[in-house]
Amino acid sequence: MKYLTKKHASMLIFGCWLVYTAAYVGRLDYSASMVKIISELGISNDKGGLVYSCFALTYGIGQLVNGLLCKHYNPKFVITGALSVSALVNVLMPLSGDYRIMAGLWLVNGIVQSMLYSLIIRTLSKNIKSGSISRAIYTMSTTVAIGTALAYGISALFVALDMWKLTFFTAAAFLLTAAVIWVYIMTQIEKAKKNGEVEEDDLPFGVAAKKQTARGKAGAFFVTTLVFIAITAVSNGFIKDGVNNWLPKLLRDEFAVTDSLSIILTLLLPIFSILGSLVARRLYLKLRNHLLINGIFYSVAFCLSLGVYLIYPYKSVVFTMVLFIGLACMMAAINNVITSMFPLDNRDKMDSGLLAGLLDTLCYVGSSAAGILLGKMSERLGWESVLITLFALACAAAAISLGFAAFTRKKNKQ
Repeated sequence: MKYLTKKHASMLIFGCWLVYTAAYVGRLDYSASMVKIISELGISNDKGGLVYSCFALTYGIGQLVNGLLCKHYNPKFVITGALSVSALVNVLMPLSGDYRIMAGLWLVNGIVQSMLYSLIIRTLSKNIKSGSISRAIYTMSTTVAIGTALAYGISALFVALDMWKLTFFTAAAFLLTAAVIWVYIMTQIEKAKKNGEVEEDDLPFGVAAKKQTARGKAGAFFVTTLVFIAITAVSNGFIKDGVNNWLPKLLRDEFAVTDSLSIILTLLLPIFSILGSLVARRLYLKLRNHLLINGIFYSVAFCLSLGVYLIYPYKSVVFTMVLFIGLACMMAAINNVITSMFPLDNRDKMDSGLLAGLLDTLCYVGSSAAGILLGKMSERLGWESVLITLFALACAAAAISLGFAAFTRKKNKQ
C-alpha cells in the first residue's frame, strides 16, 4: 500500500489537528458559557445540562453510525460540510433565547460533528506511514486540550465583557476558517497522489507488530482488550465532560466565585491536560499495554477525586483546583489511549475509523449521562453527591482496567 510523503503527511496531520480543534471550540462554547446562560435565561441546572446532553446523545449515536459508514465518505467534502453546518448552528445559538431551541440546535450540532472523528482517524490511517503514526497520535491528542482551552478562554473573555453571545460567533468563524484550510490541504494531497508523490510503508508500529504471536491468540487478545477498554470508555466520558461542564457552576455555587472567574479557573484544566497526553505517550512506549496504562491513570484519578471530596467542606479554591487539574490530566491521557492510540495501533485488525467511532460513542454515552445526571444531582442532592459519583466511577474503572490488564497479559504470554 502506498502512503503520503513526509511533507504531505505533515500537511494532513496539521489539517486533521486544525479540523478537530475547531470542532472542539464549536461544541464546548456552550459548556464554557453555560453558567452565564443558565443565569441569564433563569433556568435550572438540569435544564442547562439538557442542552449539552442533546449534543452528547446525537454525537455518540452518530459516531457509531459514521464509524460504520465513513469508509464510503469523501473526507474533503464531508468534513467541509460538517464544519460549515456546525458554524451555522453556532451562529443561531445565541439568537434563539430559549433553552429548548438551544437543545434542538445543539442536537443538530451533535449530528454533524459526529461525522468528523472517525473519518479523521480513518483518513490518517489510510495515508500515514506506520513510522509517523506515533506522531499523528500525539498531535491529535492535543486537540482536546487546545480546543477546550480556546473555548473556555474565549468564553471567559466575553462573559467578563458581558457579551457572551460573541463566544458562539467567534466559534463559527473558527469553524469556517478550518473548513477553508481543510479544502486547500486536501486539494494539495489529491494533486500529490495524482502525480505519484507516494511512498512505501517504512516500519511496523504497535503492540501486535512488535510482539507477533499466533494469529488466533493476537485476535483474542485484541478482542478482550477492546471489550474492557469499551467498558471504561463510559467512565472517561462521564468524568471528563462532567468536570469540564460543571466545574464553573460548582465554583460559583459553592465557592462564591464570579461567572467570568469560574470560567477562567476552569480554563486551567485543558491547559494542563496537555501534560496528560504527553505522559500517556511516554508510558505507552514503556508498557505497551492499553489496559494497564488506563488502570494506572484511573487509579491516580480515583485518589485525586477522592481528595476533592475530602477537602470539599473546607471550601479551598486553590487545593480544589489543583486536584481538578490533576484529574483533567488523567482523563485527557485516558481519552488519548482510548480514542487515538488503540484505534491507530490496531489498524491491521479492524478499520480504524470504525474502531475510533465505536469507542468515542461510548465516551459520549458517559458525557450525555453526565450532562443530565450531574445537573439533577446538584439540584436535588447537593454538589457533595456529584463528587462521590466521580471518585466511585474512577475507582470502578481502575479496578476493571488493572484486573483485566493482568488477566490479558497472562493469557497473551501463554
